[in-house]
Amino acid sequence: MITMFDKIPFADFKKYLSIQQERQLAMKELSESLGVDVSFSDEEVMQFAMEEYQKEIDKQLGEEIEKWMKSAFS
Repeated sequence: MITMFDKIPFADFKKYLSIQQERQLAMKELSESLGVDVSFSDEEVMQFAMEEYQKEIDKQLGEEIEKWMKSAFS
């Protein structure tokens, strides 16, 4: 049986993590230019990636529930 969770690939998390790692690199470069540390810690990078991934899961879950509700009450 395929569940909604089978449709949420872990690759999506890797995508969000990669985006946050690029953001961290840009902030480190900015920090060096400014002479002030405005970069993110590794924990913050992971937290931001997890938050974005959770938003995607919530969105997909909401869409699946809406589809189910429409089919169940049609």
